[in-house]
Amino acid sequence: MKGSCAHTWTEATLATLSASVGLSLEPSAAFSILFDELAGVLARLGLQLESGPAGRVVERGVEVGRVRSWEPGKYILVEWHQADWKPEETTKVEVRFEPVKHGTRVTVEHHEWGGLLSDQGGELAGWFAGEVVAPLFQATAPIRFGDWLTDRLARRPSGMLSRDGYRDPTHHRPNFLAILSALRLKSDDYLLEIGCGGGAFLQNTLASGCKAAGLDHSPDMVKVANDLNQEAVSEGRLKVVQGEANQLPYPDRTFTCVVMTNVFGFLADPIGVLTEIRRVVSSHGRIAVFTLSSEMKGTIAAPEPMASRLHFYTDKELTEMAEKAGFVKIRVEHPDLEPFAREAKLPEDVVADFRGEAHDQLLLAWKK
Repeated sequence: MKGSCAHTWTEATLATLSASVGLSLEPSAAFSILFDELAGVLARLGLQLESGPAGRVVERGVEVGRVRSWEPGKYILVEWHQADWKPEETTKVEVRFEPVKHGTRVTVEHHEWGGLLSDQGGELAGWFAGEVVAPLFQATAPIRFGDWLTDRLARRPSGMLSRDGYRDPTHHRPNFLAILSALRLKSDDYLLEIGCGGGAFLQNTLASGCKAAGLDHSPDMVKVANDLNQEAVSEGRLKVVQGEANQLPYPDRTFTCVVMTNVFGFLADPIGVLTEIRRVVSSHGRIAVFTLSSEMKGTIAAPEPMASRLHFYTDKELTEMAEKAGFVKIRVEHPDLEPFAREAKLPEDVVADFRGEAHDQLLLAWKK
């Protein structure tokens, strides 16, 4: 019809978006892990993903997807509502798990996409370039990929590999013992660990008979730490929560000591965090911060890409930051970790990693 600006697209002209990946997992494991990872990421983006035959996807209280078929290890079909202003417009999302020679091929296809666009030429190309291709390029380029790896493995650990690793962090146990040797905890101490990871240090700490608290900004680590120390949690001797180091959810003068191990180099505002720590430490409380000097960059203790995203400080810089935060009686030690590695009963090949000149830094400071 001449002069009309309306556009009608048949099902045949609508787009199908497809993405696939091969995983070295059998189908049931691929199904479980992928769904768990996807639910976690979507939650951080503001979408709630519910599993099961009656599962849904909800965004700000509005249902945008509903499961229509649910076959664990094989297939998921979701009816998708792409526009809350036009709820009758629906598309279909399929997720298939196909066994292949070395694992499982996972394929996601979004069918009948694009009906709400004004055309499927330039507009669809614009949406595809900006919302699909460009984020893919960014996600696989060095900066974003390096950031993802750093967060995943160290800065905000998540996923199965990190959960297992931080439950028993073999290479961290010598510095745990070095910190405990310096603190000499007693039963009347109340310790806070910031960036507590999977709770292994807290487990060592509680052996002294003291009370403890743990804080981490990774929900995965909070869960692991609580699970690992379940008995102490149930006894009321330990509470682990999710939070940020620069906004500690505790009253003034709560703790007798505060610890950070292999966290300090990731802090964007270290003086601000130290100032906040001083607030929650009791009048005669002390802190112990274990970190790495620049000589460790590129070693097993600080490999790439994490090393390029860490801040390394000299002893003088650490001392000055503690002074600016209001601490006194400040010193930086360089503990020999080989004896602590032996005390931790690590295998000889692991002990060898701690042999040689000590480049680890242990910042110790007191409030008064």
